[in-house]
Amino acid sequence: MIYGQLQYYHDELNAWAEVVKFRKGEVQELLRQVNVLLNFPVVSIPVSKAGDTFMNRLIVLEQQFDHLRNHFTHQVQRLERVSSPDGVDSATIQVQCSLRNKTKTCEITFIKAKYDCSVFLSEFFEANAVHHHV
Repeated sequence: MIYGQLQYYHDELNAWAEVVKFRKGEVQELLRQVNVLLNFPVVSIPVSKAGDTFMNRLIVLEQQFDHLRNHFTHQVQRLERVSSPDGVDSATIQVQCSLRNKTKTCEITFIKAKYDCSVFLSEFFEANAVHHHV
């Protein structure tokens, strides 16, 4: 088979699926870390509320990644039905472009949330670190 639009779309969807799998793992790790923070005995109410906000933000991102993954599956099924020698129809092209934009938006949103969460966690643990002087 000659490498063309159809194969490229399959490859693109597979790459996106790997990214989503990786990002979901990162979301799970951040959720674990925020949960550790929320179980600290020294957590103030403002910090607790901020932690809850991050938990909710991360859960929404996880759901968005799941939603994307479902769309990828549907698009793969659509591509498997392509039988025209003319290639991919305009509706399938439009869906692929839409998924490309949704994936980009979701990744950008995740990276911002990850950075914000990392700063939040770092500031909390730095402020509550036990300093050992030798």
